[in-house]
Amino acid sequence: MFNKYKEFIEKRPYAHVILIMVFTSFIGISIEYIVNKNFIGAGLYSALRIALIEILRVRRKKVN
Repeated sequence: MFNKYKEFIEKRPYAHVILIMVFTSFIGISIEYIVNKNFIGAGLYSALRIALIEILRVRRKKVN
């Protein structure tokens, strides 16, 4: 299973970044809602910013 996931990362690095971002954002939003019964939309901007930085890093690695 790990080998298939590693192969997926090598074939589709951008999809991997987006998948991880969506999964971790969902976990963070769920925890915030369960604990405080509150949704903080500004946290999505931070997640998008970090994902953009990661996509640029993957792009630079792929070019080199």
